[in-house]
Amino acid sequence: MIEILAFITDTLWPLILSIGAVLLLFGGTVLVHELGHFLTAKWFGLRIDAFSIGMGPALWQKTVNGVVYKISLLPIGGYVALPQMDITGSAFENEDAAKGVLEPIAPYKRIIIAIAGPFMNVLAAFILATIVWVVGKPADPGPGPALVGTVEMETPAYEAGLREGDLIRKINNDRIKFWADVQISSMLNDNINMQVIRENEVVNLYDIPTELNSLGFRQILGVYPIESDLLFIEAFSISPDSPAQRAGMLDHDRLISINGKDINESTVFINEVQGAEGEAVTIVVQAKGSDETRTIQVAPEWNEDHQQWLVGIMLQGEFETVHPTPLSQIDYFQGSIFRTLKAFTRRQEVKKAAQGVGGPVMILNGMHTQVKMHPMQALWFTALININLAIINLLPLIILDGGHIMVALFEIITGRKIYPKLIMAMANAMVVILITTMVYLSFRDVVLIRKLNHSFDEPVAAETATPEADAPEATDTTETDAVMP
Repeated sequence: MIEILAFITDTLWPLILSIGAVLLLFGGTVLVHELGHFLTAKWFGLRIDAFSIGMGPALWQKTVNGVVYKISLLPIGGYVALPQMDITGSAFENEDAAKGVLEPIAPYKRIIIAIAGPFMNVLAAFILATIVWVVGKPADPGPGPALVGTVEMETPAYEAGLREGDLIRKINNDRIKFWADVQISSMLNDNINMQVIRENEVVNLYDIPTELNSLGFRQILGVYPIESDLLFIEAFSISPDSPAQRAGMLDHDRLISINGKDINESTVFINEVQGAEGEAVTIVVQAKGSDETRTIQVAPEWNEDHQQWLVGIMLQGEFETVHPTPLSQIDYFQGSIFRTLKAFTRRQEVKKAAQGVGGPVMILNGMHTQVKMHPMQALWFTALININLAIINLLPLIILDGGHIMVALFEIITGRKIYPKLIMAMANAMVVILITTMVYLSFRDVVLIRKLNHSFDEPVAAETATPEADAPEATDTTETDAVMP
C-alpha cells in the first residue's frame, strides 16, 4: 500500500499535473487565435456556426445562441465555423442563401477577420514575454549571444582558426545574432564559412565541415557556447536499469564532484566518464532538498549506438536567472522561425530543413519538457509557439489565414472573384497534403523522441530544440487553424 501511495504521489500525480499544464498552455494558444477570428466575426455580424478547441470528434459541446462550442479530441488546432468566410462560394449555394440568411461580406472585412487570429497570438506572446521579463527565467545558450566558449583542439573548427572568445557574426553570408542561429545554420549545411569578431577585428574562416550527431542532426564538432553562471548540475532523469540507477542514484540528485573534481560544468562530468573507459568513477551527490551528501561508485557501460561510455544520466544545469526584455524575446522567436522558412527556399538547404521540422507530437513533447524544467521556461516556450502560429498562419497558402488575405486582396485589386472551382481544388489538395504531412511527422516525432530518451549523457540546457509550429486545416465553410510545425 505504501509503495502504491508513493507511486501516486511521486510519479503519477506530477505526471498528471504536467500533462494538464501542457494541455492548458497549448489549448490556450489555440484559444486566443480562434478568439481573434470569433470576436471580429461577431463584431461584423457574421453568422457563427461553431467554435472548437481541438479537431475531430467532440469530447464536450454546448450550444449557446446558435453557436456550438466544442472541446474536441485531437489537440492539434481548432476552428471557428464561419460560412461567410468561405472563399469557394459553396456556402451560398444552399437553402440559407435562397432565404437571404447569408450575405457576402466585403473583402476588407475578411482581411481583418483573418488577421485577427495571428494578431491575438502576437499579443499573447507579448504578455507572456512580459511576465518572463518581470519574473525571470533560467539562462540558456540558445537565446544568448553567438559567443564561442570552447573549441576543442584537433577538430575541424579549431584547425580552420575558430577560437574561444570569437563572436560569430555571419555563417555562409547569413547574419548571426543568437547562438540558436549558429545551431540552425550548422544543421542546414554540410560545410560552412564563418565571419567572426576577434579583438575588434573581422576574421573570416572557411570550409568548416559539420558532422552528424547521434540524433541524425548536423553540428559543428567540438564547439560550445559560453556558459552562463551555473548554480549546479543535477541528474534530470535516470534511465531504468542503467549503471547510475543500479548504483543508487536518484532523479534530481545534484552532482557535487566526480573522482575528486568539482562538477562546475557538464563537460567535467562527461569527460571523466569517457576517460574512465569502463572503470568505476566516484561520484558525490546530494539529494534534492537535502543538505547531506552521499558517495556512490558507478561503472560506465559502452553503448554501441552512441559509440560512447554511458552511465544512464540525462544532465541538466540549473543556471542563473535572466530577465530578457519582451522585444528581445520576440526578436529571437521570429528570427529562428524566418531563418527556418528561408531554408525552404534554398535548394542546398531544403532537404535538411524538411528533416529538421518537428510535428505536433514534438511540440507537445517539447512543451512537456519545458513544464517539467521551470514554470517560466514553459511560459517562454508558449510565447514562442504563439509567434510561430502567427507567422505560419500568415503564409499565402489557400487554407491558412494568409490564403484568405491573398484572395481578398485579389478581389479588391481586380474587382472580381477568383474562379471558385480552382480555389476548391487547391484547398482540397492542401488539406490532403496537410493531413499526410501531419501523420508522417507524428510517426517521425515518436522515433526521434525515443532517440532523445536514450541519449543519457548529453547535457540538457534550459532550452530544447524549437519546433516549428502550426498550419491550419479547413473545410469549405470553416475558418480553421491546426498546428503542424
